[in-house]
Amino acid sequence: MKLLQRFPRDRQIALSSDAVMRHVGYALTPGVILETVFFGLGVVIQLLLAIVTALLCERLTALLRKRRLSVLDWSSGLLTAALLAVSVPATAPWWLIVTAVAFGLLLGKHVYGGVGFNIFNPAIVGFCAVYLSFSAQMSLYPATHITWADSLTLIFSGSSADALSLDSLTGATQLAGLKANGIFDHPGLSPWWINLAWLLGGIYLWLRKIADWRLSLSFFAAFVVLTAIVNGFGNTPISTVQHIGLGALIFTACFIITDPTTAATGRLGRFIYAVLAAAVAVIIRQYSNMPDSMAFAVLLANLAAPMIDHYTRPNYIRG
Repeated sequence: MKLLQRFPRDRQIALSSDAVMRHVGYALTPGVILETVFFGLGVVIQLLLAIVTALLCERLTALLRKRRLSVLDWSSGLLTAALLAVSVPATAPWWLIVTAVAFGLLLGKHVYGGVGFNIFNPAIVGFCAVYLSFSAQMSLYPATHITWADSLTLIFSGSSADALSLDSLTGATQLAGLKANGIFDHPGLSPWWINLAWLLGGIYLWLRKIADWRLSLSFFAAFVVLTAIVNGFGNTPISTVQHIGLGALIFTACFIITDPTTAATGRLGRFIYAVLAAAVAVIIRQYSNMPDSMAFAVLLANLAAPMIDHYTRPNYIRG
């Protein structure tokens, strides 16, 4: 089976689904390694829990539909699991990542008919579901490197006395601290290094023509310009540079906004789609109580993508 990515006026790219999954895995690897170095092996535990949950969900839906699973089914499920595993806190309880992956795959992908038919990015659906339902658990990120033993306790002990005694190891992100009181709660360069790793992964996907660099660049540039404009007219606690280095802007631009299934299709449509997502992200991040805004901005942009395609009338390249 071939996974086709069609971009107007570009050379048609045809890669097998397992090859696409492999290359995206390569692109995610630097970020996963740095997250593990800075925050501990809890990142690896979350990744393993996500993978197991994804495999079970894909198998369950195949049994219910009485159909065989294709390589594309497996690979898309694993990709959703990996994206969610690096998005939730490394010390989040085990049931949170399980819920996120199951919700994303079952209700974000398969309820629409499976891969290629979903209008929302399954990883974003899963993330938003657990963020709205379990905001307390989703707001506590590792404040330092956490040992293997402490990671196991925080992930699997729930609200036991052992886990509660380790609460001082977690806290709000730097971005959340800036929004709340205008100062760094946990000074450090780890978010900047991790974002650099995501950027390197994104560049790899652009060079391999797996992700559309124009879509990423449009989203990033629109967000930066709009943030600079907002900062120019008001006294905001977060500078434009801090917006770039402390949140999920780079990760979203490289791995989320470029999803070919849920993004707009035509060149003009993709530009409108990216600017819309960036504008919503700026509004939410600047004026809401949420520490970050990328997931909800992309979700709303996914909702608008069919309408954007309708009015921009994209030209498809057909094999």
